[in-house]
Amino acid sequence: MVEFYFMVQLTDERLEELKQTIPLRIGERIRFFRTQNGLTQTQLGTLVGKDRQYIYKIEKGVVTPNVVTVSTIALALEIELSSLFEIEI
Repeated sequence: MVEFYFMVQLTDERLEELKQTIPLRIGERIRFFRTQNGLTQTQLGTLVGKDRQYIYKIEKGVVTPNVVTVSTIALALEIELSSLFEIEI
């Protein structure tokens, strides 16, 4: 049996768009789950070893957190890591 994989070639413009929108969407998901859990940015920051300003920047899409930080945030929010990536791009 032969399997075929189709790949989409992304334009430079689309890549730039994704670099802007993905961090913003992830930040929105983090904010949603944080507020659902009744946590402030300061409280979440304390749980994950980051300051409030950094959590704010993540939620606003200003910074792109690394995979360890995103994983730690998911653990602190008691959600599956994949829940943060349920976004449309």
